[in-house]
Amino acid sequence: MMQYAFDIGGSKIEFGVFDDAGDILSHSKTPTPAHDRDAFVAAVSGLIDEADREFGERPNIGISFAGGLDPQTGAVISANIPAIKGWLLAVELSAILNRDVLVANDADCFALAEARTGVAKNARTVFAIILGTGVGGGIVVDGHFIGGRSGIRGEWGHGNDVTGGLIRNGLAPVACGCGNTGCLDAWGGARGLENIHAQISGNRTTSFEITDAWRTGDDHATRSLEIYCDLVSRELALMVNVLDPDCVPVGGGIASEESLIAKIDTMVRQRVLGRYDAPLVVPGRYSRDGGLRGAAMLHVIANAQDSQ
Repeated sequence: MMQYAFDIGGSKIEFGVFDDAGDILSHSKTPTPAHDRDAFVAAVSGLIDEADREFGERPNIGISFAGGLDPQTGAVISANIPAIKGWLLAVELSAILNRDVLVANDADCFALAEARTGVAKNARTVFAIILGTGVGGGIVVDGHFIGGRSGIRGEWGHGNDVTGGLIRNGLAPVACGCGNTGCLDAWGGARGLENIHAQISGNRTTSFEITDAWRTGDDHATRSLEIYCDLVSRELALMVNVLDPDCVPVGGGIASEESLIAKIDTMVRQRVLGRYDAPLVVPGRYSRDGGLRGAAMLHVIANAQDSQ
């Protein structure tokens, strides 16, 4: 059965049409009306109406978004999209669009895509991580999301304190977007790598330029990457010790740096208590569009659960 899927972030809305085999038939992007709910609904509705006309069907809709859902009410929490914060997104859109809408966190959707058809296919426990602008994560066990009381899970970039590691390396801590100081989220993504390098070298440059310089043996870039990998691998090793995953797929922009991911994998496996003879932390198959692909699977797993 054909599926419509959205991946909604603070700056853009991605829309995809998927066939029964999970292949994408159509893909488009539009800016997110982050502060205007009516404009947000109009943008979503417009993409759906256009696809209905093109394909002659009215499929159900799955939505991946940057935030969480209150498990008691279904209201959007922790979103960087003010227009939908506190809104019963799935319920309200289902009524407006007159079809079934399911919603899940974008990192969870990425984990689902990797667990179902990606690098972690057939793995029982999958802890997928996002190393993008910041740090995120999603957990899938036996092909399904795990439950939770608060609606926030897999957020291994927050609630920790990497200040000790920063001080050891002569770096000054910065405030995290969540309001705390010391969270890995401020250091474990591309933005964090750029902050490390700026303090080490005195020059601000992009994460891709830093990794390019690292491969050529540049001293500042090499030092920056050593600190970065140390910070990330220490916190990730803790998550591996807690969850004992079969696979840790990596999404986000940094996932494209395979040699960097391999370095993090080696450092994680050296630090954990369990024995992992093969690579554990690996670039995801869907590192660029896992949220969208996972959103297209939401109704599939919901139907599977209903039939049990």
